[in-house]
Amino acid sequence: MNRVNFSERLKLAMKEAGYTQGSLAKKVNMAQSSVWRLVSGGGESSKKIFPIAQILGVNPAWLAEGVGEMRPHLNTSQSFSSFDTVAGYSLNQEVQKEVYPLKIYHRIDGVLSPSVGGEKDFEVMFWLPKVVLMQTNASIDDSIAVVAQDNSMSPIINEKSMVIFDTSYKEIKNGKIYAISFGGISMFRTLFVLPEEKIRLKSHNSADYPEVIVPMNELVVIGKVYYVSGIID
Repeated sequence: MNRVNFSERLKLAMKEAGYTQGSLAKKVNMAQSSVWRLVSGGGESSKKIFPIAQILGVNPAWLAEGVGEMRPHLNTSQSFSSFDTVAGYSLNQEVQKEVYPLKIYHRIDGVLSPSVGGEKDFEVMFWLPKVVLMQTNASIDDSIAVVAQDNSMSPIINEKSMVIFDTSYKEIKNGKIYAISFGGISMFRTLFVLPEEKIRLKSHNSADYPEVIVPMNELVVIGKVYYVSGIID
């Protein structure tokens, strides 16, 4: 465990990567004042932690929490942005006991058609606590991390939250949240099985996203959501 604080870790990573506050702000599309706040110790969290870590070439877990080593240990036969499973990473024993690395997709559609968006459609990586897998019995090899693009499921899933779901879990259980596709649109919704092979799609923001009832055979269940992580401003 690295005992230095977040701002010190960030300054070290910026120095070694050759970034100033201005150049980093431009690279991750932040205001320079926001980067200054992080560097000066005025804040220890940001929605940009993952892209910042990727740009600086450091482990997000190390940057955010001081967990593990500063630099990722990669299989030299593969590039940093081309991993499809956790098998491509060689983590030290301390980190392996605590977390699993997952690829982060920017949209659910990227999971269905990864070849369409290519590498621009995802970045690495989100560190999922192993305790979550122990509690949910989810399949880590079939788990996907996606950034929520709207507030249709707020307050459970807020916009920009990190949503983890198991793509091997297709069975619909009433009242559970799933990643789905209907009519060419991908979304997160709470599902309910109705008579006559119908499915009710319920949002938690019904004013802006009213619930609908759809034929079961027209709905694609991508996976069951089992973990949500997000920053509260």
